[in-house]
Amino acid sequence: MRTDLRLRSFDLCVRAIFFCAALLPVAPCLAADDAQAQPPAAQIPASAPPTTPAPAPQVDPSKPQRPPVLPKGQKPAVPDYPDPRTLTIGAYYWGTLPGTGPDLVGGRFTRDFGTIRNLGKTNMGPGVFASIAISRASEIRFEGFSIKGAGNQKLAAGKDPFVFGTQFNGGDYLSNSYKILSGKIWIDDLLWPHKFPVEKFRVKAIYGARYLAVKGVVDAPLKLPAGSTLAGVAALGNKQVILPMLGIAPEYAISKHVLFRVEGSGFGLPKKSALWDAEATLSWRRRTLEIFGGFKAVGFKTSPKEDYFYSGQVYGGVFGIKYHWQ
Repeated sequence: MRTDLRLRSFDLCVRAIFFCAALLPVAPCLAADDAQAQPPAAQIPASAPPTTPAPAPQVDPSKPQRPPVLPKGQKPAVPDYPDPRTLTIGAYYWGTLPGTGPDLVGGRFTRDFGTIRNLGKTNMGPGVFASIAISRASEIRFEGFSIKGAGNQKLAAGKDPFVFGTQFNGGDYLSNSYKILSGKIWIDDLLWPHKFPVEKFRVKAIYGARYLAVKGVVDAPLKLPAGSTLAGVAALGNKQVILPMLGIAPEYAISKHVLFRVEGSGFGLPKKSALWDAEATLSWRRRTLEIFGGFKAVGFKTSPKEDYFYSGQVYGGVFGIKYHWQ
């Protein structure tokens, strides 16, 4: 009886061993299936170390700050100016007022007395204007004019000027004429305040140069030269000057299309050549056309270190029109 029990027990153990051996290859597959069935755990990113923001640059409120520069091709969200600044050309007419004309004065190397005051009244003349924007704050501008003048006078007794190699005497009747040609090129730069869109009241700075030339003729048509049977003695002299021009130009936008501008610039040294100009205009612009008018003055003195020099000023009303390309 014990032997039968032992055999049965051995038989059960053998069966159990074979059953476990059959289950061993299946267990890893089941574990893998369970792993695929479960959703992946949320990955927690590694925490980055806190960054300290860079300190803002220190701004000195006492110094004017330049406007920010936009990337190339990017336009501001709000226009800087009510009307776009583009290539502009224009023309004006200068109606000079009556007054004394330029003087012809003997310079440092004058051999004898050579001063003739008031060569004559200046006539009205034309002028041109052009400008183009080169940045948000700056424009390059050019203006030029050509005017003529003439006048008659009789030399006072005792005044015997020797002008440009020609001798005149007191009592001679003179018929004078002259021509003034001038051109100015400058950078019109926003000086204050530095903010966009621009304020209604702003101040522009002027950095440029002016060229001015005077060509004068002094004629004594009734004078009889010695040894000649034909009357008439004339002297011709040309003088020119180029100087830098520095100045300011306040502007006030009365409305969206109406602008009032006053400008003045000049340069000169004591006992040397000098140039100055001043202008006050009121302009109205609508799309591509602009009409302006006001007052204009230009003063000049060529170099007194030459034999002769011209000195005087021209002033009067100005009226013109400009065309803006868009």
